Parts: sequence; C-alpha cells; structure tokens
Amino acid sequence: MARLVGFVFNPSDQDLLWYYLAPKVLGRRIPDKAAVKETDIYHVDPDKLTINNRSSDGKWDYFFVRRDLSEKSRRTPNGFWKEVGEVETINTVFLGGIIGFKRSFVFVEGTEDDPGAITRWEMAEYCLNQERHLLWNDDNPERNNYVACRVYLENEPISECTVDSACRQDAEEEEDDDDDDENIEVDSSGARK
Repeated sequence: MARLVGFVFNPSDQDLLWYYLAPKVLGRRIPDKAAVKETDIYHVDPDKLTINNRSSDGKWDYFFVRRDLSEKSRRTPNGFWKEVGEVETINTVFLGGIIGFKRSFVFVEGTEDDPGAITRWEMAEYCLNQERHLLWNDDNPERNNYVACRVYLENEPISECTVDSACRQDAEEEEDDDDDDENIEVDSSGARK
C-alpha cells in the first residue's frame, strides 16, 4: 500500500492497539503492513534501527516485537531500556473498558549493574489486556506475546547524567512540587493569592 504524500503514521494509543496490535495477535489482516515493522528491537541498539518518521520535535517509528512477557530485562548489545513512570491503562468506550497497557522507557548505555548515560532515545511499549477473551489468541497462544513499540529520538539534547542521578533528580522534583502545594495561599473565597 503506497503512502499518501504529506501524511505520517502516528496513531493514537487506542488505534495502535485495536487496529494494529490486536489483529497481529489474533492473526487477522492489518490495515497497512508497512506501518508497523516486525523487528526484535531488544537485540539492536536504537541508533541502529531504521527510523522512517520525522517531525520538527524528533523522529520515531513503530515496531512489533514478539517477546517473553515474563522476561523483565530489555537489554540490547550496548545498553538497556529502563522503565520510567507508571503503567498507563488504555481504555476504549466501544469495548467498555481496558484494552491494553502502555509502559514508558528511556535507553541507557551500559548495563543494569553498571549504568552509563541516559540517551535521548525513548520508547512506549504497548501490550493487550490479556484478561479480555476478545483480545486473546486461543488457536496460536504464542502470538499473545506480541507487543507494539513506538521508539523515538527527541531532538532536544539532555544533560549528561546517570540513571542514579536522574532518579535522585526526579525524587527532588517531587518533593519540591509537594512543598509548592503547601505554600499556596487561599483567600476566604477559595481563590489562590
């Protein structure tokens, strides 16, 4: 299928799960096979991946990965993907609930035991809600191990830091946010001063 000039593939979380990942898992037809490539991104460093989509704020691409969902490590030859933030649920109104989950990662050079610098590479990893029978492949259970990943490189450089210093900085920012909330003055009408 030829791409339309002037359009890029950048689906919503719900569309990526429902129109691409669910058909991949269930062995059904995908709307545009070229839109999401099947690549084991955990055996390749992100700077070696072919990234096709570009915009003013970075570049990105989408991949299907068949992985052992019980395996927590996402190690590549020269680094690893470190999970950051909370797991997000992806809901749809038409199915009346959660169809999947989204995890966020940053790419770190080195190993989990000896981490180096955090890079500008980030990833969102999507998996289906396997408690929904509609989204489970009974005929070929190995297909249930597919996830979809959006790998992207932010244009803005970040300062050199390690995983430990980034975690400390996040914790300090959370404390500062809590302190700011305590210092807000409110008048008798409930408006902030």
